Amino acid sequence: MTSFLLNRILLGYDGTEQSVRALEFVIGLLQEGAPKPTEIHLAYIVEKPPGIADPMPEEAMNSLQKVGQDILLNGARIVKKAFESPFTHLEFGPPPEKLLELADKLKPNLIVIGIAKHPSSDRILGTISSLLFRSRKYPVLGVP
Repeated sequence: MTSFLLNRILLGYDGTEQSVRALEFVIGLLQEGAPKPTEIHLAYIVEKPPGIADPMPEEAMNSLQKVGQDILLNGARIVKKAFESPFTHLEFGPPPEKLLELADKLKPNLIVIGIAKHPSSDRILGTISSLLFRSRKYPVLGVP
């Protein structure tokens, strides 16, 4: 049997319940004997909120950046309890495209995302997860 080497994992992390569950799943998987990755990458994508003018005012951008940094810090604390410090990435733009661009740079063995059922529909996958699964460029693990 061929083993799947997880030397680089990219996790979309936004501090939501779904992304925390995905992060905890990865940590649990790695603690249960799966080969430990040499790198865990947490990515938070800042998207311009609707209704904000272009270009976005500097104070709004700084506020969003601070929120993103705090979220990544909290995710890094969770990882540090079990492993070495993760790499953190704060990106700006449309989340699906930016996550794929980051994956193209990092070449992860696995992308992990949290999945939430959307209350307004029967859809299981949202925009970001749908795009990642359809891209078929990288193995993607969706954690419900």
